[in-house]
Amino acid sequence: MEDQPTVPVPNPLLEEALACSGTGLCVLPAVRTGDEKRVALASWKPFQSRRPSEDEIRSWFAADGGAMCLVCGAVSGNLEMIDFDLGGEAFDAWRHAVEAAAPGLVAKLVVESTPSGGRHVVYRSMSAVSGNLKLAQRRIEADGPEPIVVGAKSYVPRQDASGAWAITVTMIETRGEGGLFLCAPSEGYVVLQGDLRNPPVVTADERDLLLGSAWALNEVPEPVVGRSEPTHSTGAAVRPGDDFNRRGDVGELLGRHGWCRVRGGENEHWCRPGKSSGTSATLKDRVFYVFSSNAAPFEPQKGYSPFAVYALLEHGGDFSAAASRLAAEGYGTPAERRTVSHGASPTSPALRLVGHERDQPMILTVRHLRDRYPKMRNPVIHGLLREGETMNVIASPKTGKSWLTIDLAIAVATGELWLGTFETVAGDVLIIDNELHCETSADRIPRVAEARGIPLERFQDRIGIDNLRGRLKSIDDLVEYFASIEPGRYRLIILDAFYRFMPAGGDENDNGTMARIYNTIDAIAKRLRASFVLIHHSTKGSQSGKSVTDMGAGAGAQSRATDTHLVLRPHEENGVVVLEAAVRSFPPPEPVCLRWTFPVWNVDRMLDPGLLKSDRRGQRRLTAPREREPREVEPPEPWDAERFVEAFIGDEPLALPELQEMTTGVSGLSWRRARGFICTAERLGLVERVKMRGRGGPVGFRRTSEPQAGAATEPDPMGTEADDATSGDAEEGTQVEDAA
Repeated sequence: MEDQPTVPVPNPLLEEALACSGTGLCVLPAVRTGDEKRVALASWKPFQSRRPSEDEIRSWFAADGGAMCLVCGAVSGNLEMIDFDLGGEAFDAWRHAVEAAAPGLVAKLVVESTPSGGRHVVYRSMSAVSGNLKLAQRRIEADGPEPIVVGAKSYVPRQDASGAWAITVTMIETRGEGGLFLCAPSEGYVVLQGDLRNPPVVTADERDLLLGSAWALNEVPEPVVGRSEPTHSTGAAVRPGDDFNRRGDVGELLGRHGWCRVRGGENEHWCRPGKSSGTSATLKDRVFYVFSSNAAPFEPQKGYSPFAVYALLEHGGDFSAAASRLAAEGYGTPAERRTVSHGASPTSPALRLVGHERDQPMILTVRHLRDRYPKMRNPVIHGLLREGETMNVIASPKTGKSWLTIDLAIAVATGELWLGTFETVAGDVLIIDNELHCETSADRIPRVAEARGIPLERFQDRIGIDNLRGRLKSIDDLVEYFASIEPGRYRLIILDAFYRFMPAGGDENDNGTMARIYNTIDAIAKRLRASFVLIHHSTKGSQSGKSVTDMGAGAGAQSRATDTHLVLRPHEENGVVVLEAAVRSFPPPEPVCLRWTFPVWNVDRMLDPGLLKSDRRGQRRLTAPREREPREVEPPEPWDAERFVEAFIGDEPLALPELQEMTTGVSGLSWRRARGFICTAERLGLVERVKMRGRGGPVGFRRTSEPQAGAATEPDPMGTEADDATSGDAEEGTQVEDAA
């Protein structure tokens, strides 16, 4: 019998994946089993910036079954998806709103249904898309802390400032840069309209309309810029800004600055200057909600009171000047106007809106820049933090961050060394703690002080604590909170824990959200002339293979926006962590080991900070100590790079901690000089860098097999021992520290 020809078995998922990849979409395999929805790869981060090859796609989707997802953002041609959850209940209202403003726009978009009855709306944008955004949410009251099931999800109620229990559910959100979503032909996903392989391209204005129409359906009040809580006291003075919020003509003000009302009614639609159609913002209940990302001086996805609109359009964001002018025009009570006329502030006078200091450029020549700023800002923690800067402290949950926070506060309040290592400058400290109860703080502070041998009398009037548990505040609330604190009152302000200050609807994985938070903190720090320390948790999983700046849960902006990114990660030895830091305005500090001795951390210099704990059994960041032949370590003076290499560096690579241990106590050598010799030896070709084994392993140094021809020994770049503070620092920081 003749062999029958082999008939290829259809594989719709593979065919669709290849077709989508062919149109420039980044396609990844996925798992969808019950409530589990995830990428079927150990790590998909590389595919946020590159699309997989055809061979990779064929290997992933070779077997029938499984699911498929698309990565959003620039890697897929600025792909973005609007996700309508809760059975898609808000989809029709959104569609009608978009159709009314731009007939035919919805019809050209890709729409698919999800297994839960929701909707995905998919398109590409001519302009770059942001990270994931929560656009519309709903608050649901609860009877207590017991979980509530809405749709197929379970939510844990939280108590607000008034004591009421409630949950917040998301109705509409996006998947943008750094996000992804499951899609057809995965089981349960059906394309209802358009071609998922070729999503349409929308303009920046059309995208603003799509997102803005969704945001207009939000049922959870957003913080409104420039609006304070009403005062109910009898005879209380009315501030000019509050008075303008009640009776100022914001419509006339907007029209005067080129804004155009395109639809009236209870929820007015407004078009930004330079356009004649479309919706860039809405005006409802005297709140101006801005959607457009091209509507300066307003920021997108934010609500503004009439007073804020006036301050931004008429006074470049200077609220103090705006209030003074309104007082002169008759707004506010006479008593309040007299106060303003003498220079007092009406709302948050000295604090401008972040990102709105646009009165005029502040360009300085190098000469004027150096004349105006002849020296660096004064340190608060030498080697780590300066006045007005911010510092992240990152560690895994339950590591002892709060104890460390108290220890830091006591050190700064008394001017003592922090951890017996970092010199501090004495000053008052404020701890804003939203995790501990008052009773817990009152118990812990004396314990730490006793362990450090510091009497309470030395600092108990220099540290202030505000325990916010049960009355949580967002970072936006803190702008008004800090407006009542006079500049210079505190040298250091600690926010513990940082994630609980996230604004409503904010996402710690969104770079835009995190950048805005750090910009806000920078503005507060500048006004208060205080440094901020932000206590935050690390990402999940092993930390040993990550760089310092990759630690910290959330978007990468958190490590880029701060001045100091200090991390604690587990050492091989139980009860020990390794403290490392990436700093902006100091030389890189050497890592140190901290051992937990309740209730404080103490430096243990007998341990190797390179030996980080790993999830992989037997794996370490550095190789185990090796037996070595005894070496002559005290050659005749003077020391130079060639003699240093001969004495300490052989054919087997050594990491910096090992070299430091070997040179400790050697006559005529400090570690600063030793690093200078390593720099010189590398430049002369006497040593070379070698990546040592182990994931995330450090760079080691070993002798080169063939020194470069013509290389000659240079004089000691660091001078004598008395000259340690001279010119070797720059080269040392840029070359050797990179290997640490």
